[in-house]
Amino acid sequence: MRAVASRRRSGGPRVGALGAALVVLAVAPAYATGPQAVRRTLANGARLVVSEQRTLPMVVMQILLDAGSRRDPRGKEGLANLTAEVLTEGTASRSASQISDAVDFIGASLEAAADTDYAALTLTVLSKDLQTGLDLLADELLRPTFPEAELSRRREAVLAAMRASEDNPGSVAQRAFLGAVFPDEPYGHQVAGTAAAVRRLRRADLVTFYRQHYRPEGAIIVVVGDVSATDIEERLVRALKDWTPGGAPAFHYPMRAASPPEVVRIEKPITQANIILGQRGITRDNPDFYALSVMNFILGGGGFTSRLLDNIRTKAGLAYSVASFFAAGKSAGSFQLVMQTKNESATDAIARACDEMQRIRREPVTDDELSGAKLYLTGSFPLRLDSAAEIAGFLAQVEFYNLGADYADAYMEKINAVTRDEVLRVARQYLQPEQLALVVVGNLDQAKVVAAAACTISPES
Repeated sequence: MRAVASRRRSGGPRVGALGAALVVLAVAPAYATGPQAVRRTLANGARLVVSEQRTLPMVVMQILLDAGSRRDPRGKEGLANLTAEVLTEGTASRSASQISDAVDFIGASLEAAADTDYAALTLTVLSKDLQTGLDLLADELLRPTFPEAELSRRREAVLAAMRASEDNPGSVAQRAFLGAVFPDEPYGHQVAGTAAAVRRLRRADLVTFYRQHYRPEGAIIVVVGDVSATDIEERLVRALKDWTPGGAPAFHYPMRAASPPEVVRIEKPITQANIILGQRGITRDNPDFYALSVMNFILGGGGFTSRLLDNIRTKAGLAYSVASFFAAGKSAGSFQLVMQTKNESATDAIARACDEMQRIRREPVTDDELSGAKLYLTGSFPLRLDSAAEIAGFLAQVEFYNLGADYADAYMEKINAVTRDEVLRVARQYLQPEQLALVVVGNLDQAKVVAAAACTISPES
């Protein structure tokens, strides 16, 4: 689930760090194919992952905390996001401008961001200035003051972004889709929240959220770059000695009972209808993730090689772009098929999309499609790890979603092991026509989409 809001200080890649007094419980190399790393568990429950990368004199730190928007209380949607936004805007010893000046002076970047599942605090700094950067990071993590003036400024910025998003039909469609698929659930709103809820948020709300969720138990510290594991360990212990356990209990997703799929039509005076067709998806640690990655690449994730683009754009000329994807989260996320087409061709484009979902559920993919998907997915994998920032993000995700220390090797092996029969099985299991919701944003007089236009594939097909 992708980050929606972030707060950056200065330039440079995105990343972060965290710490605590520690007891070493385990040290082991992490990857053969992927980045080498050591893992240690701290005394306060935080996990530390360190990958030495000596090519450049730079260190990237990333702290992941279970403080994403899924933790937003009912009626306070947007609290996790606003807490992250204001976290970096002042501490007990530094004002927002003093923090900004200090970060700029050493040419670093320091930011906080909220995502659906987690929040992250990130530092990128030259190795010679590591201690200064770490002191700033620790100050923001341990001693934020959430000043009223900065809160008001950031709240208005969030609300302004929401107003601007109303002119973006894709954003309008996405917001409606989440509400239709996850009604009254933590995944049912965007990370930024709702305008009504954000207007009600007060400093006391941010302070309470911070005290509950910015705690070390379950937190992940990733450090990548020109530093040794022993050195950074010692620095973190000193810098974060006051970071103690005592936060909120583990999160349990309160999934509601299934309801009939919705057809949501939203009027916008635009020439291109924005369409989302989808349903509940999978958790990121689902063992079928690999087979689904191959299946979805063939269906709609493979760009110009995908079936959806071939049918809807190349053959019919109905859409410039069409794609499908699984937004896999800590809890079951969504499957989405997203496209834009002329209002008048909306029904035809939806029918063609449904035909392709039906076909991939009905018959095995070809050997060429299977081998092409595997070749792309395995060949592009190393490109995700070509910078310290990307390595840090990768390692943090592996830890947060409990994918295993051997994930880099396992990914390659499991993608290559996917068979045509498995692609057919997961398509039938996870593309569930009786659960598909449809959202159409456009000129509704021209885009005459009705409930019958949604997929009518029989569940047995």
